[in-house]
Amino acid sequence: MRLFGRKTGRPVVPWGMPRLPEVPKRVRIAAWCAAALFAAAAAGIGIVALGCPPVSALRDYKPPQASLVFDRDGKLLARLAPEERIVVPLSSVSPKLVAAFLAVEDNRFYDHSGIDWRRVAGAIWRDFRTFSLREGSSTITMQLARNVFPDSLTRARTLRRKLAEMIVARRIEREFNKQQILEMYLNQIYLGNGYYGVEAAARGYFGGTALDLTLSQAALLAALPKAPSSYDPRRFPDLALKRRNLVLAQMVKAKAITPKEEALAKRSKPRLSPEEQEGGAPWFVAAVRQELNDRFGQDAETQGLRVRTTVDAGLQRAAEKELIRQIEAAESGKLGRIAAEKCNGDPEQCLEGMFVALDTHTGDVRALVGGRDYKLSEFDRVTQARRQAGSTFKAFVWAAAIQSGVPVSTLLDPAQLPPDYAPADGQIVGDRPLNLREALRVSSNRAAVALGQRVGMPAVVETAHACGIADALIPPYPSSFLGAADVVPLELVAAFAPFANGGDRILPRFIDEVRSATGDVLLKNGVVTSPALQPGPAFIMAMLLSDVVERGTGSPARAGLPPELPVLGKTGTTNGAQDVWFIGATPELVSGVWMGFDRPRPLGPAATGGRLAAPVWARVMAAWQRGRPIPPPWQPPEGLEQHEIDTRTGGLATGGCPSQQVSREWFVPGTVPNDCPEHAGGIAGFLERTFGKLFR
Repeated sequence: MRLFGRKTGRPVVPWGMPRLPEVPKRVRIAAWCAAALFAAAAAGIGIVALGCPPVSALRDYKPPQASLVFDRDGKLLARLAPEERIVVPLSSVSPKLVAAFLAVEDNRFYDHSGIDWRRVAGAIWRDFRTFSLREGSSTITMQLARNVFPDSLTRARTLRRKLAEMIVARRIEREFNKQQILEMYLNQIYLGNGYYGVEAAARGYFGGTALDLTLSQAALLAALPKAPSSYDPRRFPDLALKRRNLVLAQMVKAKAITPKEEALAKRSKPRLSPEEQEGGAPWFVAAVRQELNDRFGQDAETQGLRVRTTVDAGLQRAAEKELIRQIEAAESGKLGRIAAEKCNGDPEQCLEGMFVALDTHTGDVRALVGGRDYKLSEFDRVTQARRQAGSTFKAFVWAAAIQSGVPVSTLLDPAQLPPDYAPADGQIVGDRPLNLREALRVSSNRAAVALGQRVGMPAVVETAHACGIADALIPPYPSSFLGAADVVPLELVAAFAPFANGGDRILPRFIDEVRSATGDVLLKNGVVTSPALQPGPAFIMAMLLSDVVERGTGSPARAGLPPELPVLGKTGTTNGAQDVWFIGATPELVSGVWMGFDRPRPLGPAATGGRLAAPVWARVMAAWQRGRPIPPPWQPPEGLEQHEIDTRTGGLATGGCPSQQVSREWFVPGTVPNDCPEHAGGIAGFLERTFGKLFR
């Protein structure tokens, strides 16, 4: 039988057989070229020219895993990289899942050496018929090569890339056994929704591990590599199930499961777990990210670290909500004449704020809000800003005085200030001398300067630094007693902790523990504290600052809180109200609120720390305290003495002191004042208090 015509050289079609369409000449030429190239690949020709990556690097290769940040209760706070991957050994992967992947992706995986020539031939024929280069011949080993070396083996549909991919696959097969290749592949493959590897996908889609998957779940995961977005079971459940059923059919064909098992699996509709939501706190997460980079290198975000932080998610949400609520109220005019208009997206023109809270004993940062909107401005006003502390700094002037032996009963006479620096006070203060309690309660500027000059600037600076304001240059000018120095807000708030915890400085702590991807403990951050104030002066400061909240400028911070909850605090308002503050504490938590503009400018005549900042603090603390047991009040340390004093003279009250000007105060031993110089004791004093009004 003649196969070719004598003249044309074309195939002779026997009678009764359909004539095949003539293949265009360019297709035939391309086919011969492609066949030659594939033959060259099989023979190992042209390897050097292709610049294939060395597969030996796979032995030390660690696939990138997103480091995960959790709150203090173990709930996901943030992924630090887009790749969510959990690397597991092959023994931790369900045999059903392995069988499903082999059936649909590479059913002759154990029979070839990296290249399935039968599939290559079929792919070549399909490509020649369409004159295109489509995927379809990639084995699991070739897919692994493409995924691990994306820079060298791009996804461009070229013969050169395909040839290089085949060469690398052959090399991988020579370097590693089948089980190793399969393990690397299953940990590398992308399965949609940011999940890389079967373990991350199993947990993300089904809330379980790759070892515990059902047959239906396993088939669904194996259905995804072909087109993870198109077969996303959350977005396109019908298409995903259709593809899953195809995988089950392939498993039957490969004799991995029986038809009965296939039927049962097809009737099962996999229940997907809810998408794990990240918990926000963007400024807090940014601070954690920076600490991880400092400790573990710039690739810390992709090392698969598991980071347990100190943040309290409920407190964080309350702080975010209440801060923006107050900012918007100020912009709308609801809080009086505040020089702030509705924000139009210009960070320099927008009223800003911050909130931070720490555990008074451990320094754990329980909440951190660095601004009104992280998308508007990533600048963290808690850790990166420097602002004038205003009257909040007076707390350290008072602490320095008490530490140095100045009793609370001491009278401060603002009239005795030198004429070259006599700051103004409000009408509520008046001109009469005030003792330390009264002066702090009304936040007297002149009394603060008088007390500061009495104690001396070095003692005040030393006390501020000891309490935690370490990164601040405090110039030796009287204005520094009023908070004119720029401070880091986080340090300022943390420096109030010694007043609430008995005198210990705390070091802010963002991270509790860091584990590796395999669960090994890499870092355990201990609690760092150091003595800042003696217990006696610390307790006396707690009593004075409590009075600020109960009867003084900080009284708005009391609103909505349980009356039995111990609270201390101090307001702060700088010159021209460019910064407004409230820093307060309970025995368990110290926290602070600041509001102002990034480029300082006056907030207006109605802006004070008590009006703007203190209500935010009160609402956040009320939300956090709700349902929690009330901590016990501050207790005086052993050795303190309590005596009645005459508030007008500063001396110990005698029988002759009028009752309306007698109060009880605490004293460090050795600082108790002498008897009141103006009122007699004994029976004369009794008669004066009892019958004096009748004769006046």
